Amino acid sequence: MKQVYNTCPRDCYDTCSIVTTVENGKIVNVEGNKKHPITDGFLCAKVGKYAKEFVYSKDRIQHPMKRAGKKGEGKFERISWDEAYDIMCEKIRGVSSEQGADKILQYGYFGHMGLLNRHFSQRFFNAINTSVISPTICSLAGRVALGYVYGNFSGRDPEDMLNSKLVILWGLNSMWSNVHGYSLAKKAAKNGAKFVVIDPVETSTAGIGKHLRIKPATDGVLALGIANYLITNNLHDKDFVEKNTFGFEKFSKMVEKYTLDYVSETTGLLKDDIIELANDLATLRPSFIHLGFGLQKQLTGGEIVRTIALLPALAGQYRVHYSNSDRNIALPYLQGKSLASEKQKVFNMTQLGRIVSNEEISMLFVYGSNPLNTCPNQGLLKKGFERDDFFLVSHDLFMNDTSCYADIVLPSTSFFESFDVNLCYYHNYLGLNNKAIENVGESKSNYEAYIGLAKRYGIKDDWVDENEVDAIKKVMEKSELIDFEFEALSADGFKKIKAMPVEDMGTPSGKIEFYSQLAEKAGVSPLPVGFHPDDESVCKGKDNKYPIRLITANHRLLTHSQNHNIINERLRPIIDINGKDAESRKIKTGEMVRLKNDLNEIKMEARITECVPEGVALAYVGPWAVLTDENLSINSLTTDEVQKYGGNSAYNSTFLEIEAVTA
Repeated sequence: MKQVYNTCPRDCYDTCSIVTTVENGKIVNVEGNKKHPITDGFLCAKVGKYAKEFVYSKDRIQHPMKRAGKKGEGKFERISWDEAYDIMCEKIRGVSSEQGADKILQYGYFGHMGLLNRHFSQRFFNAINTSVISPTICSLAGRVALGYVYGNFSGRDPEDMLNSKLVILWGLNSMWSNVHGYSLAKKAAKNGAKFVVIDPVETSTAGIGKHLRIKPATDGVLALGIANYLITNNLHDKDFVEKNTFGFEKFSKMVEKYTLDYVSETTGLLKDDIIELANDLATLRPSFIHLGFGLQKQLTGGEIVRTIALLPALAGQYRVHYSNSDRNIALPYLQGKSLASEKQKVFNMTQLGRIVSNEEISMLFVYGSNPLNTCPNQGLLKKGFERDDFFLVSHDLFMNDTSCYADIVLPSTSFFESFDVNLCYYHNYLGLNNKAIENVGESKSNYEAYIGLAKRYGIKDDWVDENEVDAIKKVMEKSELIDFEFEALSADGFKKIKAMPVEDMGTPSGKIEFYSQLAEKAGVSPLPVGFHPDDESVCKGKDNKYPIRLITANHRLLTHSQNHNIINERLRPIIDINGKDAESRKIKTGEMVRLKNDLNEIKMEARITECVPEGVALAYVGPWAVLTDENLSINSLTTDEVQKYGGNSAYNSTFLEIEAVTA
């Protein structure tokens, strides 16, 4: 029997440190690392079931396969890795010579956040000058927005929450999507912190403090209204603002129109609640604002994040907490950016359906993602995947929605079967992931698979022979904020890296910018706008015929699209509808309803609840279309329109109609 340190690499805030017990080559126990300040000795409901239901699932892909039927039919035949490599190499050479290497695209994302498994495979694609994907599916709008204010998007250390007197969870259901952050929040509450939860939906987290049910997309108006109240009543920290900000006079003039009456009417919040929140920000110091990613997944999302990010400065503090992945880690080295010999074409991840359907690419490699579940406008993407001249490679553990349309399917390892190091976008601890067990079947990690492909392709460069541990050691040596050796990381399975100083601003002025010179240079309003009521009309259909805003959120049992296949019987696709919307449409709980807009229509089971406001419907992302009767997921309806801030996704700017299904 032995125990090894692992780190969960899923696309999740917590990036849990794990102690895995192995006996006779099999995992017999998985538990949280009690030494880790964030993991704190416990794991979420998903990770605790990984070994039995995930690693040793009878449904795992255990050998390479090639398509033996029509695309999407799910018929495949077994082949060897050598044959798979030969087929892929032949196709790569054919596309490159006949159409150009920019017709080939790799689509990797955070299904695995390990530095090696997420990034190292890009070396091969850079070496052959393929196109690259822009990571717009999740948090880019918020990062761009924070860059306009702070010059970078690094945020507060979540452990600062423990010493805060006011904590605002803004658009974040931490009890479900950040369980260890929720644990920190409860500790802060015991220490006397006041909590405010700002969210259109009454989530499981709302009970930790005062819940402000704001109208969707009006968060920027609230932030600017608070700013106006603080400035008008001389409650802002004048000394801090004078020393540490740029453009305050223009900003203060601009926010004068955000009166309490206007803000209350626009946001749906009581004036007394707005005043109380503003006074709390002014008097309860230090405070801590944590912004959720869903907040900025709408057409006005970047503006919303930007306006909220200015509030701490008015209260005499630096920064909000959003994403701590901006840490000067040597990713360009790991990704082999210098290997590309010519300028590469960049495609927007959110609009993969348009890219494939418009025949902008002819070959796609997918790993660490299930785009035929997670991308918006699923119907268009599926149409593109059905092209006869389109070649798709899927590297995964299970036959998911995307794999069913692949020409080549490659078996992937779980994180227990490969070595890696994980960087968290929430806390500041680097996590070690040791290889706990041997690879199941013929599975290979991303690192192993694409090193093998590079060698088969004939690449002779030194990087194809770089050892995994050596690659990680070089990344650590080249990264400014990692001030310890690999051996120190190995001792406890984790090690805290240096935080970027919250007071260091990368803006042209070197200060927090109310008037953003970077935004002005990018062609964006230098002063925050906060609210664009006309921006979303493109998603409401002609004459606003789709009145219900769809909010899509993560389920506590899923990590985006991961896990649905192993908990399928425990998770039915359900749409939450407000009682007034249901009554006007003669819909009852448990009945099947039709959701429709210009993109598609699907059927789901209705659940009537007052947890969602009138005019809003809530669905959980992740259930696989291939496991439903209609072979459709909620992302058949979500918009692939993108916002100005980084071209980021705008899932929560989707509008639809809901109607009862008649017999």
